[in-house]
Amino acid sequence: MQIPTTLLAQVDSSVGGKTGVNLRAGKNLVGAFYQPKLVLCDLETLKTLPEREFRAGLAEVIKYGIIYDAKLFTQIERDLPKILKRNEKVLAPIIARCCEIKADVVSQDETESGLRAILNFGHTIGHAIENSVGYGKFLHGEAISIGQVAAAKLSNRILKLPQHDVERIENLFRRAGLPPQIKLNSAQRQKLFSAMRLDKKVSGGEIKFVLAKKIGRVVWGQKVSPALIDEILSA
Repeated sequence: MQIPTTLLAQVDSSVGGKTGVNLRAGKNLVGAFYQPKLVLCDLETLKTLPEREFRAGLAEVIKYGIIYDAKLFTQIERDLPKILKRNEKVLAPIIARCCEIKADVVSQDETESGLRAILNFGHTIGHAIENSVGYGKFLHGEAISIGQVAAAKLSNRILKLPQHDVERIENLFRRAGLPPQIKLNSAQRQKLFSAMRLDKKVSGGEIKFVLAKKIGRVVWGQKVSPALIDEILSA
């Protein structure tokens, strides 16, 4: 039985049965799949969270809107002030919808051999940030906030994600109090690329991305050149 007590765990790690540990080489590189008998989300526990921790959890909530449900994304945009006040009447259906989306994806691809990869939107860069700057400097949600904004900008360049959608995504993360970008010098970007090449989503030496065609629809396994990634991160 799992009883997740953070927003991040309630909408993400408690669903899907994936367990993992971080290595010096990279994030979640060792783990197993072990499905719980029951997951119990008690929203009262969210009132105990520090503000920064709660906001970090919103990064995964916003992600579900981007990858799967445009209506959810719009709902988060509209109700964000109430969400930040931890209004349970607003939070309950949103958390339930996030769990429903992840359960639906995982039930079709338990071991991440295909569709489940869409859950990694923003994580390729986000995990590399966590690894390259040192675990703990950025919370997971803060790192994948940066990663999702970067992925949106890459989506604009590669899949023609409308610029308006890129701006909506970036603005929502800003309003949620999450960082939309990170300033890195050349040496730091090289370290970031080294971390990205060790990511579990690298195949045949190529870095693969989940990219968005529009809010609510993404595709996985997209090749992105290091030069374009560097350009986006340097902007």
